Amino acid sequence: MTTEAHALSQLKALVAHGPRFHGTETMAAAAAWLESELVAMGHSVRREPVSLPGWHPGTVRRVRVTAPVDRVLPAWPMLWSAGTGAASVDGVVRGRLEVLGPEGIWGDSIVWQRFGVRDEAGRIAAVVHARDDGPAAPQPLPAGSDDRIAHLAVGHLDGLQLAEWVADHDDVRIEVELDSEPRERSVSDNLIVEVPGSGPVQAGTVVACGHLDSFYNTLGAYDNGSGSIALLELARIWVSEPPTRPVRIVWFTAEEWHLLGSRHHVEQLTDADRDAIDFVLNIDGLGRGDLLETFVGPERFGFAVRDAVRAHAAATARTLTTVDRFPPTRGTDDASFHAAGIPSVFLTFNDLHRLHQPEDLPDPGIARNIAWTVPLARSIVETMPRPRRTAAPGLL
Repeated sequence: MTTEAHALSQLKALVAHGPRFHGTETMAAAAAWLESELVAMGHSVRREPVSLPGWHPGTVRRVRVTAPVDRVLPAWPMLWSAGTGAASVDGVVRGRLEVLGPEGIWGDSIVWQRFGVRDEAGRIAAVVHARDDGPAAPQPLPAGSDDRIAHLAVGHLDGLQLAEWVADHDDVRIEVELDSEPRERSVSDNLIVEVPGSGPVQAGTVVACGHLDSFYNTLGAYDNGSGSIALLELARIWVSEPPTRPVRIVWFTAEEWHLLGSRHHVEQLTDADRDAIDFVLNIDGLGRGDLLETFVGPERFGFAVRDAVRAHAAATARTLTTVDRFPPTRGTDDASFHAAGIPSVFLTFNDLHRLHQPEDLPDPGIARNIAWTVPLARSIVETMPRPRRTAAPGLL
């Protein structure tokens, strides 16, 4: 049984390597630590390199309102944003703020608000993104964004204040300064462990996965050090108590880069490989608290997962607030499989006020939910029958 103390100890050991941003030395160090833990258990680890266009967040990030008040807003550069160095003589974009309207983040999984900074030449020279809830947090830019200009994220309340100022005043003035820049290539690895099943040879495989990477500004204890440690604990259990069906455990890189680690993995699978997967269980973010969210497809598979969660909560005398969303969002790695027609489960104790924050640190509440989730995940993987396949999702 995974204890809370052991889970917390393992979580601290993982995040001690620093932020696990794709393509960085600290990500490589964390992956090496994880691989050493798995090898010590007796597992073989396969590395699947993922090479992507690189990007560096820089060190300068400033959003300053100069009229109708003078106020600096906490802000983070959005992934793939350009800097402001080429947009003005002194590297600062200055202009009039205007409301651009809503935008979808991770497809339309969440909806933010955009503001444009129109400079003296009449161009939108920078974009400020206001989060739907919580403090400022970076996200990857939506596909099709203009990567030649600066994009910075601010918090929800600051976004509301910006909208109010624009509504009440003709001329809201703002300054943006950012030194983010593209890099040539960034490479990190998906880590893959194949756990043989003890039952019939023809049994299908379950993929148990989560992402190892974090954003550049955080140690990522909740997102997703917690899911990574839960998978590590499942790997430890299955050494001595193998599952009936084969299980592929995958720690993905580049989840925060539009799921490019899991997308790469799914693209490498043949049609036969995909058909051999019974379903995918993605553990992403076991934060503090009692809000458990599941995102499952197909729909009837979601009913079965809901019943399994309720049974585990009753058996452990756990009081939960549960949310079951259908269809699954496009915001984490199960979406790469779901888009290929493979049934999927996304399981999370959502902790949005720690999402992509420097404050996302190891916490006893996270350890509690890791320890609680491991037996639930094990039960789902080992006992849930293969769901009936449905057609891969279309445009809508």
